[in-house]
Amino acid sequence: MTMIRGVRIQATRCCGKQYASPRYLSMNFMAFAFWTDGWRENSLMPNESGLRKCECGAYVRLRDMIDIAEEEQSDLPRLSHIPGHLLQDCIQSAKDDDMEILARFAYWRHANHEYRETYKSHRDAEEEENKKVWDAAHRESQSWWKRTLRLPTPEYVRSATSRFTVPSFEPSEIQIENMTALSTKLLVLQKNNPEANALDLAELYRELGRFDEAGVQISKIAGNETGITSKLIFDLIDKKEIALIRYRM
Repeated sequence: MTMIRGVRIQATRCCGKQYASPRYLSMNFMAFAFWTDGWRENSLMPNESGLRKCECGAYVRLRDMIDIAEEEQSDLPRLSHIPGHLLQDCIQSAKDDDMEILARFAYWRHANHEYRETYKSHRDAEEEENKKVWDAAHRESQSWWKRTLRLPTPEYVRSATSRFTVPSFEPSEIQIENMTALSTKLLVLQKNNPEANALDLAELYRELGRFDEAGVQISKIAGNETGITSKLIFDLIDKKEIALIRYRM
């Protein structure tokens, strides 16, 4: 479970402004659902870009903050996550490649939020139809004496043959530009570590419809890091599906 005890007092390097942040004793990244772009839905830990905006106007990385002290509590302000409408500005004003990559990661997932809502509405509606079909089939299969005794219909359990579709995923030009730039930056990092960011690159290329490049990346981890996420992305690449997918661990 996620446990917090007190706060950490830290200062920014840009102007020396002090802020308080939670002092984590343990972190739990469980979530209600996960998405193939790395977003966690209703997560016990925040979806973290590692970027913040100081009151002086500068964008800062949390890992660059200067530790001052640890306290039980503090009235100092907190550094909040950068809102979506400022992420493009953060990208443009990034002082180095690392900060730009962090900002582009954050924008990638932020820009996908609109589709997430469309996806959830689509899936909810389709599951309602699946339940109606299932319920009707089970009512018809009940014997007359069960109906006479008014025994409850068994609880709905989704079967492997239930209809499952997702809405069309059509990224905007800005999204395409960001995903392309991010994948280019991440690919450079693989010069020193061929497996670096392979899962993220596989997903970026998949969402861009660049399935051959996505396949190259997912194959780098298929042998030694196979998990639910990588198996799902591998399957989606094989099916040439570009849409984001929600899943559970």
